[in-house]
Amino acid sequence: MRKRTSAIILFFTVFCVVILSGCFQAAQEPTFDLIIKDGLVYDGTTDKPRVTDIGIKGDKISAIGKFSCQATKIIDARGFIVTPGFIDVHSRTDFILKGKGIWRFMAYIKPAINGNHNYLYQGVTSIITGNDGNGYTNTAKWLNWVDSLKFGVNVYHLAPVGAICDELFSGKEPQPLDENQRHTLKKRVLKEMEDCAIGLSFDLSRNPDQLLDKEALTDIAGSINHYGGVVSMILRNSTGALDSAGNPAFVNSLKEVTEISRRAQTPLEISCLRLKTPWKNLNYEQISSIIRDARQAGIDVTADQTPYDYGFDILTSFLPPEYVANYEIKKEYTTAEGKNTVIKAVNRLFTTTAPENFSIISYPANKSYEGKNIRQIATFERKSTAQCYWEMASNGSPPIVAVPDSSGHFAKLVMRSPIVFTASEGISYVKDSAIPHPSYWGAFARKIRKYALEDKIVNLNDAIRSMTALPAEKFKLAGRGKITVGSFADIAIINIDTFRDKASFLHPEQYAEGVEYLIVNGILSIDRGKITGKKGGKALKRI
Repeated sequence: MRKRTSAIILFFTVFCVVILSGCFQAAQEPTFDLIIKDGLVYDGTTDKPRVTDIGIKGDKISAIGKFSCQATKIIDARGFIVTPGFIDVHSRTDFILKGKGIWRFMAYIKPAINGNHNYLYQGVTSIITGNDGNGYTNTAKWLNWVDSLKFGVNVYHLAPVGAICDELFSGKEPQPLDENQRHTLKKRVLKEMEDCAIGLSFDLSRNPDQLLDKEALTDIAGSINHYGGVVSMILRNSTGALDSAGNPAFVNSLKEVTEISRRAQTPLEISCLRLKTPWKNLNYEQISSIIRDARQAGIDVTADQTPYDYGFDILTSFLPPEYVANYEIKKEYTTAEGKNTVIKAVNRLFTTTAPENFSIISYPANKSYEGKNIRQIATFERKSTAQCYWEMASNGSPPIVAVPDSSGHFAKLVMRSPIVFTASEGISYVKDSAIPHPSYWGAFARKIRKYALEDKIVNLNDAIRSMTALPAEKFKLAGRGKITVGSFADIAIINIDTFRDKASFLHPEQYAEGVEYLIVNGILSIDRGKITGKKGGKALKRI
């Protein structure tokens, strides 16, 4: 009996030693750097959320489950949801910082810019730059600069084809590429892919990309398919306007890019997916059927969307592209005869988008116009609305305008699709620098608050997946977008009851609220709702 008792005691002693050597030995050397306890985890998959703990060591998630080990820091996440850090597939941060003026200087000295505060407060931990065929043309230089500034978020980059064209063939009016120019362009594009760009971007609605025909686009897109890169394209025409054959321009443009993707055998991202005025000539089924048929045919087509009906743009961008170069009216259209031609185009524009729908957001040439629409300005100046449009568009520094140019009904239908990602179309921003779109400050919070929780257009898990796992899979962002063991520790801990966007068109410079904690590559960037100043972002490259 005594031997049996001794054996039991010995077994119990060994068992305790094993246990203590695992977790409780961590009193001397913590098992984890950080533990997130008892949060409701939406892991980025289709699985139902569950209450569990997450252990983080270094920049990786090292354990998921229920455990009582020690850690350098423990976050009590009871009552909060825990998600992968959000991914903004459509950022323009590189575009606003690529110049050599005040913005570039401010990027070095303003923590709100290099720390990406407007993104962090939304729960965003990774962005993709180089969108719209514009932005930094030198991938290696841009990513090196990101690292030198020590960004607050991770940065991936698309090579912007339009900006590369401008750089290679500068000094000329935009015109179709000849064979030698196309070869030069392809060679340069391949260099950007070698420098670890994750794909290419085009804006087919504007020059110089607009001058590329289907054959040239297929050739350029196809040249990168062995890199596994993605081609991002803004449609040539996103309106419901009818062509001479009675076909909506949107349908023709959508068929064009899916056909390019099929022929090039390169994954396609339709950027800025929205239906612009006039939209009465087509319905959602016409559009969804094209995408559905393309995917069934094996074409990897997805899209991104910002959750706003209003857009910001330069006033000249609403004119036919043949009248505009580099956002300015071409010289030949500044003559008396040319002016009449443009004014006729403006009057046609006003038949689909009324003058009162063009609100001046930023116009340094005449600050008194800011906050007014073109109808109000015309009344005050005692001029025609077309004349006022012309004068503002042709002065060399056209204003930025806000226009309700997208169908809200279409946007809600699109949002339900599992192949549509959330995007801000924004920049890293500092207050009082210019007038930003509210999306810069609130796109991700707005998607969840308004469209998932309030309007119930999408369910919460699907909304989160559209910001995390799905874009990570599409753009091959290895180790991002999911809460799984071995993934990078990009994690948002959110008070879902208070998570909301506060930015509006009249008062855009307001951070979203409700992100209680944010972790970027294991670094705690937001702690109890406040920026810590510790930056975990990295310049990341195609793998």
